[in-house]
Amino acid sequence: MNAQNYLGHDDWRVPNVKELQGLVDYTRSPDTTGSAALDPIFEITEITNEAGQVDYPFHWSSTTHVNISPRPGAYAAYVSFGRAMGYMNGWTDVHGAGAQRSDPKAGDAADYPEGHGPQGDAIRILNYVRLVRDAG
Repeated sequence: MNAQNYLGHDDWRVPNVKELQGLVDYTRSPDTTGSAALDPIFEITEITNEAGQVDYPFHWSSTTHVNISPRPGAYAAYVSFGRAMGYMNGWTDVHGAGAQRSDPKAGDAADYPEGHGPQGDAIRILNYVRLVRDAG
C-alpha cells in the first residue's frame, strides 16, 4: 500500500497487538449485535467460520510471539473481531470477540482439523491485515 501511495499516504504499517486490541469494540459481536466487534466506521469482510456461521476475520498484528519451539519467532499474535472458535465436541465460540491468539505465520490450517491446544483453538493462518498510520 505504501508503494501505491494508498489514500494519499505512504506511511502505512501493521499495528502491534496492543494497538489492534484497542480497535475492538466490546459492545459489539456477532452474537449480540450481528456485527463485528469493530466500530461501524471501519469496513470489514464477512467470512464463514469453522462451524459454517457468518463471522468476521482475525487480523494479524506485527507482534511476533516468542515461543519455545524448534522455530522460535515462527508465530505471530492476532486479534479476533468475530467469534474465536475452538473444537470441543464440535466447533463453538470458546473465547469471543476481542480474543488474542498466536499461530504459525505460514503453513496450512487444514493440518489442524480439530484445532490446537486444550480448547481446540481454530488455527487460522490466512488472516486479514488492517493497516494503520501514526497520527500527525
